[in-house]
Amino acid sequence: MIDHIITAAKLGGEQINKYFGEILEISRKSSLADFRTQADLASEKAILNELQKYFPNYNYLAEESGWKKNDSPFTFVIDPLDGTNNFSLGISNFSVSIGLQKGDETIAGVIYNPTTHQVYYAEKGKGAYLDGIKIQTNNVSDIQNATISYVCGYDNDGTIYEDLVSGMNIRKGKRLLTNWSVALDHCLLANGRIEAIICNGTEVYDNIAGKIIVKEAGGIITKFNGQKEENDENAYFIVSNNQIFHKEIVDLCSSIKNLK
Repeated sequence: MIDHIITAAKLGGEQINKYFGEILEISRKSSLADFRTQADLASEKAILNELQKYFPNYNYLAEESGWKKNDSPFTFVIDPLDGTNNFSLGISNFSVSIGLQKGDETIAGVIYNPTTHQVYYAEKGKGAYLDGIKIQTNNVSDIQNATISYVCGYDNDGTIYEDLVSGMNIRKGKRLLTNWSVALDHCLLANGRIEAIICNGTEVYDNIAGKIIVKEAGGIITKFNGQKEENDENAYFIVSNNQIFHKEIVDLCSSIKNLK
């Protein structure tokens, strides 16, 4: 099963690479910052064509085409191009993200980086991998040595980022990033490159694959207050590399007035 998902992600990535660096037509969606390009559509078409050959009766939730429901317990959740804004600007920080759920439980996830050709993937109970090599989160436990990524939705409150910067400065945190590709942020954390992600409202297809990759690599995911998520579809959460550092991130989030 995972091999078919990896193949689909790579086919989507091939379509994306055909358009990278070109001047593209932009179609607005919910806001000026939320848009699609020909690459998003071409990638999604390639992914769906491949997966539906092997899993024709599964449900599909894809960012551009929405739901295709087949009354199946299994659902593919697809972001054909996570980081469309980066892509449109010629910034090579974007990915293809495909998650598979059984009910509301995520059982597999694949994230493909088309520019580096790296494949991150995980199946429930089998660990997380980068190009076939097992990966795990790191053991950094203090904010002074930590890099944290902040992710937010299109209707974000700008004061939250300002307060996070202030909170990091007070605690002498190493670095606060805004990469605008949360799927790759999950991969960076799972591979021990960064220590935490603060996710303040994104879409379900942005995180499904990344969450299982993080969990299988040893990462921790909770709500901002440290309580367990009801399911992986929650869009307001924190991710960290280990239980010790997670407490420090919960403390940081508790100091941010409008972060709920």
